Amino acid sequence: MTKTKQSNRKIISVVFIAAIVIIAIFAIRNLTASNSTAQVFLSSESSNTPPKNASWYTDPAFAMEGVQYELSKQEDIPLTKPSDQNVTTINVDPNVEYQTMLGIGTSLEESTIYNLSLMSPEKRDGVLRKLIDPENGAGMSTFRITFGTSDFTGQEFYTYEDTQGEFSIQKDIDNNIVATVKEAIAIGEETGNPIKIYASSWSPPAWMKSSNSLIGGFLELEYIDDLAVYYRKAVQAYEEQGIPIYAMTIQNEPLYAAPDYPSMRLVAEDERDIILALKKEFEENNITTKLWTFDHNFGQAWSYIPAILDDPEAFAAVDGVAFHDYSGEPTVMSQVHDKYPEKNVLVTERTVWGTEGADRIAQYIRNWATSYNAWVTMLDQNIAPEQWTGTPDPTMLIQNPEDRDMYWITPEYNFIAQYTKFLQEGAKRIESDYGAADTVTNVSFLNPDGTIVSIVINQTDTDQTFKILSEENELLATIPAKTVGTYTWAKAD
Repeated sequence: MTKTKQSNRKIISVVFIAAIVIIAIFAIRNLTASNSTAQVFLSSESSNTPPKNASWYTDPAFAMEGVQYELSKQEDIPLTKPSDQNVTTINVDPNVEYQTMLGIGTSLEESTIYNLSLMSPEKRDGVLRKLIDPENGAGMSTFRITFGTSDFTGQEFYTYEDTQGEFSIQKDIDNNIVATVKEAIAIGEETGNPIKIYASSWSPPAWMKSSNSLIGGFLELEYIDDLAVYYRKAVQAYEEQGIPIYAMTIQNEPLYAAPDYPSMRLVAEDERDIILALKKEFEENNITTKLWTFDHNFGQAWSYIPAILDDPEAFAAVDGVAFHDYSGEPTVMSQVHDKYPEKNVLVTERTVWGTEGADRIAQYIRNWATSYNAWVTMLDQNIAPEQWTGTPDPTMLIQNPEDRDMYWITPEYNFIAQYTKFLQEGAKRIESDYGAADTVTNVSFLNPDGTIVSIVINQTDTDQTFKILSEENELLATIPAKTVGTYTWAKAD
């Protein structure tokens, strides 16, 4: 064989090997995106007991036997280059940011605290850690308390000044409210998840009202300044106990006078005047607690909010608009945001159930809500204690009345945790496709450390295959029926 032929063969071999290497490199690059993967966690409904069904109280153990996924870690999913798979597509763009999240959580109202107080100290600590600890629990970060009693209480209704001139939060101390909230704050600090406490009042003292009762009636206008002093004293009293009040609403559900539990009708113009008087009290006493107005349903917002936020002084005094979800649609929050973009919008009261409820939370956030708080965290199997006019639906924690240290964690806890466990303080909602209820729906976030969090919700009765497209990468997955999935991965540099 001539040297020329040997040389040509060597050249051909080198070219052939180089071609194979190039093809392999492109194949690897096409298969993976910088060797990145997404973590996946799933939570599901029960297959034997529907959400909200009364059986959650009578036989929670059986109901939980039908729950396949409970914040269950799955195998990581590789991020690949986009494929031509014809499946539901969710586009996620972390470079388009919206509102910064304040937090998501639940309530520490007196019914929950009463049941917690019947537990051993170790079990009570364990429950609070389940709620707050971001590593070993759900990482909830906002908690609602009540100034005085609400309808969810085992106590005789009271305020902090039932006798004029005798102000005291001693009953909150006696009822273990102060101690439990302080314990929650301490756990938050210990676990690196500092929680925020906000407060709502169901009724001023009876002597300030036309009904001369905690139930129903209107505020007598001569007591507007007295009510502002009352609220200022409540904030100070809690702060003296080591409980800073991050924010407060002026009046729980001001357009509803309940017939048999603490409540008060408060027209918008009167709430505006209370806001102005209260802001003055706060400024004179160096109090930084924020003021949230309205605290009622989406459906009634436009009959109330303009009378407050169209007033320049009240506008300046108010930090945000609080909503409940018992009528109307979350799109009202987008309308309020569009008209008053400087103001936060928040969902301060509603409990939702199942994957439909997890989707409702996504709708809140997609309509600019910076927070969502569930209402009532733990009742026992006797649906107690409470003094509401109806029959409460299942709470996220259900206690055994025969053995107070025993309790069940329902899927609602897991569905909230699919959000709270993965969102860091300062997380921002980012641009993403919502999807559709007959396939999957979505809301996505960017954490301060650069991780993307995408919550995908399958409300249907069948498994759903979908793909997320983000920054020229693809995440292809199948989510089981009636399941919520949280998918997290690192944003590209």
